[in-house]
Amino acid sequence: MFIDNRKEPLLVVTASQWAEMETKIKGHLENERLKNIPKPIPGSEKITFSNTSDAYLAGCRSLGIIEVQHYGSYNETITILRNQAFEMKASVIVPLDTYQEKKAPNQSKNQLNFVKGRMLRCPSKNSSEEL
Repeated sequence: MFIDNRKEPLLVVTASQWAEMETKIKGHLENERLKNIPKPIPGSEKITFSNTSDAYLAGCRSLGIIEVQHYGSYNETITILRNQAFEMKASVIVPLDTYQEKKAPNQSKNQLNFVKGRMLRCPSKNSSEEL
């Protein structure tokens, strides 16, 4: 036996009304996601990806490790990663670890992406000044 102690009345809807409501909710969530897509900071596109050997041979110095977890597309995750590295005045990122959640094709476009990398600052090619 199931006892429902709710005091408010239940709303009974048809299957088509329920489907229409679900479609509206999904549309609203997708619009919110599109409004909140990360935008690249001007200049962050110049941050390159490299391997450790090449970066250190070029005279780069380590600034630390950055990790980004983001629900969205992989490109959005890379944009966030570059933006954060740009704010730290890095010029190169050496990828250390990546993970992308696998989902069925009919599921939401939002998926978990994780990227971890070492931020490096490299000397300017047109300046002998060490950064």
